[in-house]
Amino acid sequence: MMNRLTPYDEAQALVAAVRVHEFTKKASPSFKEVAEILEMTTDWVSRVCAELTGKEILDLVEGPFQTTCIVIVDHLAVESLPRKARENRMEEELKKFKEKTAGVYEQKAKAIQEEQKKKEKDLFNDIASKFKSELNKSS
Repeated sequence: MMNRLTPYDEAQALVAAVRVHEFTKKASPSFKEVAEILEMTTDWVSRVCAELTGKEILDLVEGPFQTTCIVIVDHLAVESLPRKARENRMEEELKKFKEKTAGVYEQKAKAIQEEQKKKEKDLFNDIASKFKSELNKSS
C-alpha cells in the first residue's frame, strides 16, 4: 500500500480502477473489486469513494445482492483536487486535541491547589476557634 497519497492521486487511481473494471468486466465494480485491483483495503476504497461522491466525481449505486457499485460521474472534476499530501490524520487529531485542551490541566491543578488552601485555612480556623473556646473554659 502506498503512503501519503494526495487526494488527486487517490482519485486518479480509484477512477482508473473503476474504468479498468468496467472495460474488462462490462459492469460497474464494487468496493471489493476496486480494492483488489488497487491492492488496497475496502475501507480505503470506501473512504475515498465517500469523498469523491461528495465532490460529485463518483456516484454509489445499490447493486444486486446488497452490493454497492461505483459509477464515474465527472472524471474531469478530479483535476480540481489538491495535489499536496494531507497531514497525517493522527497528527491532525493530536494537534486539535492539544489546542482544545491547552491550559485545561493547569486550570485544574490551580483549582485543586486553591481548594487545598481553603481546606487548610478552614481547618486552621476551626482549630483556632476550638483552642480559644478551651482557653475561655479554663479561665
